[in-house]
Amino acid sequence: MEVVAEGLWALADYEEKKGEIGKAVKCLEAIFQSSVSFFPIIEIKTRLRIATLLLNHSHNHNHAKSLLERSKLLLKSIPSCFELKCRAYNSRSQCYHLE
Repeated sequence: MEVVAEGLWALADYEEKKGEIGKAVKCLEAIFQSSVSFFPIIEIKTRLRIATLLLNHSHNHNHAKSLLERSKLLLKSIPSCFELKCRAYNSRSQCYHLE
């Protein structure tokens, strides 16, 4: 299923480059709507991507914050992934700064 997630990530990149932020978010949200479960790391990366898009291109900071809070909970169960943890905490601090 990783291949499906990577394909949706690539499609989201394509839509973002075209300036279609809403479509990019929809591509990423499709990962959560799948009937198949993904590894937690895929969910974390996807949540971080959506939150970053929302923070950079919209005023939907509450949705971004909730995505980041869920990422934080998922990251607690993974002992490594320091880069992702730093990205999540950095984005969360950006949310609080924008409030």
